[in-house]
Amino acid sequence: DDDPYVRKTAAVCVAKLYDINAELVEDRGFLDTLKDLISDNNPMVVANAIAALAEIQENSSRPIFEITSQTLSKLLAALNECT
Repeated sequence: DDDPYVRKTAAVCVAKLYDINAELVEDRGFLDTLKDLISDNNPMVVANAIAALAEIQENSSRPIFEITSQTLSKLLAALNECT
């Protein structure tokens, strides 16, 4: 969606949906979409995507999100936009 509000809200919704039905989230590719939001131009979207992934990771028995050098670079770019 073009609206950052919709994207940041969707990120939170994925985390809530994961609590209800983790298999559905994984099967429908919502985790991949959530990870893609880390590259978003809007820092609030990035922040919500990271928060959602962290929440999902806490409730998962397997690794969901790994911070690589590429991911870190994206996070630092988003942080720069916030200041």
